[in-house]
Order: sequence, then C-alpha cells, then structure tokens
Amino acid sequence: MGSRWRDMLMDYGNVLGDKSSRSSSAYFSVNGDLMDKRNEDVQLRQTLEVFFRPLFQKFVYGGEKIACHDLRSILREPEYRDRLPPDKVHELADLCDFNQGRAVKYEEFAKIVLGKHDDNSSFGGSDTGLHGADRDMGRTKGALRVVCTNTTQQLMVDDYLFEYKCLPPPFFMIGVTIAQIIVYIVFTSQDGWYTSALDSIPNANHTNVLMYYPNRRHEAWRYVSYWLLHQGFIDLIFNVIIQLVLGVPLEIMFKWWRLAIVWILGVLAGSLGQSLTDHYVGLAGAGGGAYAIMAAHCLTLWQERHHLNDDPTESRTKKILCGLPLRVTLMVIILIPQIALAVYRRWFLDPINIRVGIAAHIGGILAGITLGPAYLKDIKRYPWQEGSGLFSLFTCLIFIGGTVIFNIIYKGYPAEIYN
Repeated sequence: MGSRWRDMLMDYGNVLGDKSSRSSSAYFSVNGDLMDKRNEDVQLRQTLEVFFRPLFQKFVYGGEKIACHDLRSILREPEYRDRLPPDKVHELADLCDFNQGRAVKYEEFAKIVLGKHDDNSSFGGSDTGLHGADRDMGRTKGALRVVCTNTTQQLMVDDYLFEYKCLPPPFFMIGVTIAQIIVYIVFTSQDGWYTSALDSIPNANHTNVLMYYPNRRHEAWRYVSYWLLHQGFIDLIFNVIIQLVLGVPLEIMFKWWRLAIVWILGVLAGSLGQSLTDHYVGLAGAGGGAYAIMAAHCLTLWQERHHLNDDPTESRTKKILCGLPLRVTLMVIILIPQIALAVYRRWFLDPINIRVGIAAHIGGILAGITLGPAYLKDIKRYPWQEGSGLFSLFTCLIFIGGTVIFNIIYKGYPAEIYN
C-alpha cells in the first residue's frame, strides 16, 4: 500500500516537472523572441541612421525634412527600398501619395518604419507649416493618383500630378454627361415620362431636332447632335459610366482638348459611318465618342503594357484594384451588353419603333485606334511634334471629307423631308 502511494507521488512529481519544464521553455522561447525583435529594431535603427538620415539632411528644408515627392522617388530605388520592411514601404508610399506637396521629418519617417507612428504626428497632422488649402490639395492629389493610375506610364503620372493645379478642372467630360442627362430628362418629360429601359427614344419622331435621320441630312448639325439622345436609360447609364470612370481620368492626365478631339471626331466618324453604310436607319446615343476614348485607351494600354504596374512600392491589393486586367474586365463587362443591345435595336426591334444603327460604335472605335497613340499616350509631347499625330488627324479629316462628298453626290438615300 505504501509503495503504491509512493509510486503515485513520484508520477505526480514527474507531471509537475514536465509542466514546469514546459513553462520554463515557453518562457525562454518568448524571451528569445523578444530578444530577436529587439535586435531587429536595433539593426533597423542603424540602417535608418546610416542610409536614410543623410538623405533627409541633404535636402534643404530645415530640420532634416524631405518632400514627400522626393521620398516617393527614393522608395522606388532598390538600393533603399530593399533595406526596409515591405509593409512599411507600402505604408510610406500611400502616405506620400496622399500628402503630396508636403515635407516629412526624419523623426516621423523613423517612427513609421519602426512601427511607432500615430495619427497626431506631423506626417498627417498640422505640424508642417502648410495651410489647410495646401493640405487638402495634397489629399486631392493622392486620390487623383489612385484614379489616374495606369492611364499611362506610372512615372509620368506621378510627375504630372506633382505639378497638377486642377486649373482648369476636368470640365469637358463632366459637362458632356450633364448635358446628356438634362436632355434625356427634358425629352422624356415631353413624352409624358414614358420611357423604356432598352428601346425607346424620348420624343422620337422626325421633328426631333437632335437625332440623326437619313431623310434630314441637309440639317448638318444632326451629324453631331445625336450624341445628346439615348435609346433608353440603360444606354445612357452605360455611356455615363464610360465617360466618367474612363473619360475623366484621361482628361485629367492629357488635358481637355486632347480628349475633346478624340471624342468629337469619334462622334463624327460614327454618324458619317452610319450615313455611309446604313442609308435608311437613324442614329442616337454617344457611342461614337465613348467608344473612341475607350478604343484609344485600350490601344495605348497595350502599347505601354510593359510600363504599367511596375511601381515596386505599390501593395499587391492596390496593384490588383488599379491594374490592367481588372480595367479590361470592366470594359468587357460594359461592351458585351451594350453591343448586344445595339444589335437587337438595329435588326430585331419592332418596326413600329425607330431603329437605330450600330455604325456609330464601329466608327468611334476606328477613330480611337487612329488617334489614340498620338493624343492619349505621351503627356510630355504635343501630337503635332510627331509625324504620327499629324498623320492620324489628317487621316480622320480625309475620311470626314470623303463621307461628306459621298453624302452630297450619292442618290440612294431616302427622300429629304424639309418641313
């Protein structure tokens, strides 16, 4: 009996010993992790002092400061970027993007890298010597950088937005969109607010002063004004998405007049192409202009594909959201239903309704492919500084002139209506 109790006590002691040994080993493991973390912090501090502090002292801002734009450029260089933790590189890049035009102190930079940054620090706070308007402009430029990512080479985007003053603002595409919405509302109200999502044109009759009709070709403004009308609000929504999501960033980057040339010539190419290929069908919608800027952008994206998403400071999530695959996917999602609707309206719509041609989409695509590389690719060069820019514009003008002559001399159109 006594031996049994003695054996049980010995077993219990062994269990306690195991627990104490495990606890001791866990303690030393945690302590070792803390030591490793402390050593990493010490090494990182030494790296900052040796490689980064001299950079802050080199720039003449006083108090060891560096402009966010300059820090952004430094982070792109492997010599410096590889010495910092990747997550801190992404964090610094985002902070620089949303604080353009401002300076950051070395102390604040070190706090961010070492994980001791707080929201009340000088990077995001008011200890920068800048007025509220300047801080707001810095945040605006950061948002614009996200919006304009991959509209062209990213280095070109950053350099341009650093000097961007938002004067004038992107008024062309926004103005076009507002005009389309107003016209749709006005004409729909004249029809007693009856409209279909797919196949109705507000106030659709031959007295409509905006729509292109083949029997009113003598009213030359119709070759341009048809973009104000839309065949159903679904078509309007698609074009508004293209113009705002794609057109506005392109207008910010390449100036309003470049985008206006591509868009207007796309509209003209659409109506003239319709008059050339489909003599008895009218035309409405902004497909010519919208598809022109979309085609131009897609072509320049393909030509610049090796220079897109090449910023090593960007996080993986940001690269995916602003990347080329997602952008192309969204374009395809818009293109497929819109083209399907256009085909339905042209060949399968009830004859009681006014059919609308599909040539505007094709004409806009051809205009965009012709003009895109010269007008929506390189912000630093004017289109007329390269032979391709003048040639593409001359090609479009030749097409317009030829189709105008064809409209005058061809006798196969329906009889003109003059009342």
